[in-house]
Amino acid sequence: MKTTITTLILLLTISIKSLACECPEYELKELDNESYEWSDLVVIGNVIKTGTNYQIEVTETLKGKIETEIIYGTITTEDGVFDGSSFFPDNKGEYLFYLKRTMKNEKAFYLYSQCLGTRPLNLESYPIPLRTDKSKPELIAETESWIDELRKRKK
Repeated sequence: MKTTITTLILLLTISIKSLACECPEYELKELDNESYEWSDLVVIGNVIKTGTNYQIEVTETLKGKIETEIIYGTITTEDGVFDGSSFFPDNKGEYLFYLKRTMKNEKAFYLYSQCLGTRPLNLESYPIPLRTDKSKPELIAETESWIDELRKRKK
C-alpha cells in the first residue's frame, strides 16, 4: 500500500511538472519586445469575465486588428491542445495584453502565455518572467512609456 501511494505521488509530481511552463527571465523592456514579436494582437482592455473562458473589452488596439470590441480568451489552441504556458486573468481590471489568435468552431479566440508581458496596468501583479529591482511606480512609468511607443508605431 505504501509503495502504491508513493508511486502515485511521484506520478502526480512528474505530471504537474510536465504541464508547468518554465519561463526565461527578462528586464521589462526586453520582455515587452519579445512579447510584441510573438503576438498577433496587442491591446489594452478591461477584463470583464475571468477564468478559462475570459472576456476582454478592448479599449485600444496597439497591434493587429479585431472585428469586435469584446474578444474571447481561451487556454487551448485551435486543435484543443493546452500547451502548459497558456494563461488566463484571474482578476478583473485594465490590462496590457499580448495575444495569439486561434480559431474554434470558426470563431476567433485569443490566448496568452504566462511567459510573456501581459499584465494589469496598475501592476497589481507582475508578469512571471519579469526580473527587476525597480519599484512599482518605476514599472508603471516604463509601461506607460512602452504603450506610448506602440501608439507611435501604429500611426
